[in-house]
Amino acid sequence: MVFSPHLRVLLITALACATTVHAEVLFDNLGTGDNIGYTVQVPMRWANRVPVGPAPTRITSVALDMVNAHNPDTPFTMEVCGSAPGDGAPANDCQPFTATAMAPSPGPTTFTGSYTAQASSQVWVIFADPNGPAGRGYRQVNRSSTGGHLCREYMGWRCYPQSWVMQLQGTLLPLATSASPATGLSNGGLAVRIAGARFTGATAVAFGGTPAASFSVDSDTQITAITPAHTLGPVAIEITTPDGTATLGAGFTFVAPIDGACGSAHNQPTSIAPTANLCSAGQASSVLLPPGDRTAYQWTCVGLHGGATSPQCSAPSLLPFITQANPSSAGSNGGERVTLTGHAFSGATAVTFGGAAAARFTVDSATQITATTPAHAAGLATIEVLTPHGTAQHTGFGFVQSVNGACGAAAGRPIITPPTADLCGAGPASPVQSAGGGYTWTCGGAQGGSDSGLCSAPWADVGTGKGSVQVDGSSGWRIQSAAFGSNLPAPLPTGARTTSAPLTLTLAGGTQGASVTVRYTQPVPPGATYLKYGPSPEGLGCTGATACALPHWYALPGAVFAPDGLSVSFTLTDGGAGDSDGAANGQITDPGLPVLLAVAPTGAQAIPALGPWALVLLSLFAAGMAPIRRRQSLLK
Repeated sequence: MVFSPHLRVLLITALACATTVHAEVLFDNLGTGDNIGYTVQVPMRWANRVPVGPAPTRITSVALDMVNAHNPDTPFTMEVCGSAPGDGAPANDCQPFTATAMAPSPGPTTFTGSYTAQASSQVWVIFADPNGPAGRGYRQVNRSSTGGHLCREYMGWRCYPQSWVMQLQGTLLPLATSASPATGLSNGGLAVRIAGARFTGATAVAFGGTPAASFSVDSDTQITAITPAHTLGPVAIEITTPDGTATLGAGFTFVAPIDGACGSAHNQPTSIAPTANLCSAGQASSVLLPPGDRTAYQWTCVGLHGGATSPQCSAPSLLPFITQANPSSAGSNGGERVTLTGHAFSGATAVTFGGAAAARFTVDSATQITATTPAHAAGLATIEVLTPHGTAQHTGFGFVQSVNGACGAAAGRPIITPPTADLCGAGPASPVQSAGGGYTWTCGGAQGGSDSGLCSAPWADVGTGKGSVQVDGSSGWRIQSAAFGSNLPAPLPTGARTTSAPLTLTLAGGTQGASVTVRYTQPVPPGATYLKYGPSPEGLGCTGATACALPHWYALPGAVFAPDGLSVSFTLTDGGAGDSDGAANGQITDPGLPVLLAVAPTGAQAIPALGPWALVLLSLFAAGMAPIRRRQSLLK
């Protein structure tokens, strides 16, 4: 029933009252009528259709303003019924309301009874005079022309936009509107907050007919109740107060614990975060791709109602990423192999370095690619790997300028010992090799640059040909200086002859004998002896301490020439044979050279095998063709 604005406000205000009020005026339009006469034919029934506000209501009295012109002593009969909002006829839940007598003059006649109306429904106030003769009896009744619905039952109910002048009174009943939480375990023990109105004085709270384990009235609008044990399923919550019972239908559901379980998205590879089928039971957490391990999307399924949370659920990620490039830099010339480590490389279709395509690449596995760098300008370059599911990027790679190897200033410079300085003008030097009258090495390219050609330096001049010297460093000796001189330290012994320049050698740093090898490009004549110059032990070209302390030529014991005459090896003893300073001071000074002897010096042994030069000398002796002094001059 639609009322005038004035009437609607009165009704809703009354129903929304926050406290329990008895004899509340629920609907009132007494005195608003226009006193227009209205003939009521009997036994026809009439009704006012009244809307109910958002709270259940117990109606206890109805006052109707009327005049009984036909039979003042006979009251109307009255019923109060209900219906759903907008229904065109009352339901069959009518309750009788009675009056002891009709008002003898215009004014309200009060009918009493009891009818409980549901919240937001509508009430029908039906009245009639079943005892009056049909078509003859009538009542003079005030009516309101300000709106409302007056309904007449004649071949069905018909309602009109007007209403009788009347007043309803009663009591607003308690109302339950919500429960939080609305679910809980069937074993009970959960605190539930019930919201509503007019809870003051509540005497009982029940869940599905089972009393709450306990409850407290927090305020007129809230009760906190502890759930009892109950079978599974939804139940109504009932709150009993002195004014009535508030019922919240299906207000709470008793459930069993539900353990979380991964859904069908678990273990399914995907290139995007899964959103469906995450859990077959429970509530899914947020789906994450952890920064520390981007190989799989991860989530859990949280148990419901106290159930356990599932183990971690995951879905392998198809998104590629690069974790490392080894090495992390390459030369600008390109052509260097780089190993990329990462994830989801399968099916890769391209690899680029700073936008330039790799010279070639192979997908070794889903986690490794081997790529050959292209030529690229020096500087940082982002590596990209393109796959069917996305592009992986790595920013920690750079190109450096390539350096081509080049021989240094030592190349071409004669030297007696293997060169150690100025080997390369650019790039690192390889180990120096000594053979065939020279030293050789290469200078490697750096950062992908090319190697130099073969670098070389000749041995030092030895007089006839060239030579080099080498010391075995196992005893700690190193060459401090070495040179082939142009002058002898003293004239050679009488009859001695040589084509070699004297070797001046200084060794340092050792503690035992020094093993020395001298190499030549021209063979030493067969039968040559390696002479040393300086003090010597007794018996090596001298007799007596005084004579042996003076520098003199003597044959170095143990000197051995190679069969091809291209090298001689000997041992020098610190402070002994071969050390011209005569002191055991960690330094060996060694002037010496190979010579041919006509007559063995004192302390030396005759050479058992005579070469061609020795035979010539012997023949000269036999023939007596020249004086000895002239021969010495020639040897010098």
